Amino acid sequence: MKIRLTIKLFLYRFFSTSFGKAILKSLDFGVKVENLGNETSQKNHQFFVVLTVDSESGYVGKDERRIWQRENPTAFIGYSSGIRNLTKIFDKHKVKATFFLSTNCFSSKGKEYDKIKKEIGFAIKNGHEIGLHLHPDSDLAIQKKLSRKFKATSAFFYDYEEKLQIINAAKELVRQHLGNKAAEKLTSFRWGNWALDSDGAKALGKAGFKIDSSATPGIKGHTNDAMKYDWSRVSTHYPWKLNLDNYQAAASGDSGNMEIPIATFEFFGLKLRADPVNSVLLNKACAEYYKNADRSNKPFPFVVITHSSEATYLDGRPTKAVKDLEEFILFAKNYDKVKFVTLQEAYERLS
Repeated sequence: MKIRLTIKLFLYRFFSTSFGKAILKSLDFGVKVENLGNETSQKNHQFFVVLTVDSESGYVGKDERRIWQRENPTAFIGYSSGIRNLTKIFDKHKVKATFFLSTNCFSSKGKEYDKIKKEIGFAIKNGHEIGLHLHPDSDLAIQKKLSRKFKATSAFFYDYEEKLQIINAAKELVRQHLGNKAAEKLTSFRWGNWALDSDGAKALGKAGFKIDSSATPGIKGHTNDAMKYDWSRVSTHYPWKLNLDNYQAAASGDSGNMEIPIATFEFFGLKLRADPVNSVLLNKACAEYYKNADRSNKPFPFVVITHSSEATYLDGRPTKAVKDLEEFILFAKNYDKVKFVTLQEAYERLS
């Protein structure tokens, strides 16, 4: 595992350089998106770019290693500096984003708590959406509220009642710390590590959510541990209504919850998410979606994922991922009929 991480970090650092990016760009013909459509698809409607930020504790180390909330839940700089670094970029380029908030931030205290509330408040004031994000095993605020520890991130390890209890506890924490208005506006959701399941979909509807964006079509991972997620049987890249008996049955949804999936693609067979850590490959994937996605009857949402913890070093400086995200924003803005929207705004146009 240590050797694998070392290799991964080396490759990330290399392909983040100008030379490395040039090599990736020369190979971007290897980017493919199956089951999307083709160039003949009508383009009557807009192409939505939906920037989503999983907002959590953590930071990027000097060697570019990610320190995630699960490893250090009290590294609140992932909220205070991470959110700030991202909103600066978003507001500079006049684009909106959806911040999926892990309520672990409400376990912070004193000046750190004040800084986090200030940054969240600033994001709300500037028109960004606040959604809900769950990591039960590392969310100290939820654990305190429910007076129990949780051993898993994934929804697969909890029954329906537990899932509903966790979701409602998180909603109530938002109400307590951000106010009634913020809680009432919660309509978008993403389970931590993309690990939603069928009972989780049921619990979302019961808790009043309208939108989920946990899906990573064609990808599964952590099969044998507490972060298990599985979207391997989903082939579509278009939004669908969640099926409460089989969350991966995209063709037969029967709930009031819309799944707006994270964009995924293949690079020489390697399955990847639309994430700025993938550098220039994200640009190529976006171009493929723009060229081939059917927009004859409604807009198409291209959902990008990043993390607030990946936007800051320990000293608060913005990271390579922030720079790559900014480059992507500039790239996408060059296309006609492209509009940056929140998930809520996309949902309103797609419903």
